[in-house]
Amino acid sequence: MSGEDETPDFAMLRAVEVLANIYERNRKAADLPPPPLDRPVVLFNEAIPLDVTSTTRDEVEKTLGIAFAYPARGWHTYCVFGANRTREFLSLFYSSADRRLASAELYLPKSDRAPKLEARDLGGFRLVPSEVALGTQVTVLPENFARIMAPSERAAYADIFEARFPGGAAYAMGNKGLIERIALYVLKPSTPVS
Repeated sequence: MSGEDETPDFAMLRAVEVLANIYERNRKAADLPPPPLDRPVVLFNEAIPLDVTSTTRDEVEKTLGIAFAYPARGWHTYCVFGANRTREFLSLFYSSADRRLASAELYLPKSDRAPKLEARDLGGFRLVPSEVALGTQVTVLPENFARIMAPSERAAYADIFEARFPGGAAYAMGNKGLIERIALYVLKPSTPVS
């Protein structure tokens, strides 16, 4: 065997170096959170868009009426029809200081103790931008949504994703690859948008 056969050639060394650099860049990029959205995410419906940065309780009650106190005191819950006439709960929480929406959650009720509220036919609610609704596959979430929790057998949702936007955060939660809960929460001004 000659000495040339034992020495790696320049092209092979360079290829290994390039692949190592690509791997390292991708590993570092995976550790960074996705960029925040540049505008608020809204739980949208043609009757009333729910925006945790601006919607007031008076606007909601003018459109939807008085809600049922569920799942706990302070929450205002409505039952609405979603896609395929599924019964979905819309639970809202308001700031006591200015009566502005502090959180909005849309979910499939899982408890046997959930009240038997009459569903309103308003057309479905969805997150905008992105058009994410209950029953949507998690694979269609926009790139601004990042997985924030590893799947756990004890968790109510195996898939939990978060997207930040000015003034708030949006969440999509689900099981078996389908979204079962979407939520918006206002963030305090001191909470950094990552």
